[in-house]
Amino acid sequence: MPAPGVSIATPPSGPSDPRTAAIIPAWNEAATVGAVVYTALDAALVDEVIVVDNASTDGTGRVAAAHGARVVFEPLAGKGQALQAGVAATDAELVVFLDADLVGLHPAHVDHLVRLVRDREADMACGLFDRGPVANPIFLEGLPILTGQRALRRDLFEQLAHDDIRGYRVEAALNSIVARHDLVRVDQVLPGLWHRTKEEKLSSPTVGFLTKLAMLTSACWSYLRFAMARRAPEPAR
Repeated sequence: MPAPGVSIATPPSGPSDPRTAAIIPAWNEAATVGAVVYTALDAALVDEVIVVDNASTDGTGRVAAAHGARVVFEPLAGKGQALQAGVAATDAELVVFLDADLVGLHPAHVDHLVRLVRDREADMACGLFDRGPVANPIFLEGLPILTGQRALRRDLFEQLAHDDIRGYRVEAALNSIVARHDLVRVDQVLPGLWHRTKEEKLSSPTVGFLTKLAMLTSACWSYLRFAMARRAPEPAR
């Protein structure tokens, strides 16, 4: 069933359209990666699905392959490293990044993000979790956009410096590139989209919370660092 509020009238990709790869970084996500792969494969505007097994120990790669993904192994832990490995594994002009722990993902969500970039309505399209009518405006307008659901052209990703790719700073770095070059970023809530939280996935709620806190701290610090760098005055010539 299509996701409410997301158009499903996206025309299928034609022979002259840029190829699009869905890239799914995954670390110990065997419980959910199969459903994410199936959804990406069902998206009309996706030509190939690549799962980057980022040193998993729970059979994530095996599950992803069984569901039809091409699996790439990246032993160096870190989300940015996994995304880089996925981009390097394809020659697609457009990429759409999807987290492996998503719940409620629909092909219409994926096609919507891809279409915005394919049709040049956006240089980068970001999809946010659906937190409800009260929280959604706060996450859209009042907080840094650090979502893992993004569609963009590969050459935008390839502008990232080596240090910007490490770990969770990659999303803040992409935001910074878009802002620095006055490109267009479209941020939208994807209706019904959620994920398995760190508290659900790890050995205890406390470990999950602390892991999530460390991840968010790293991402937000990177966001602030890039923001301050943009505002710094140019050196005199």
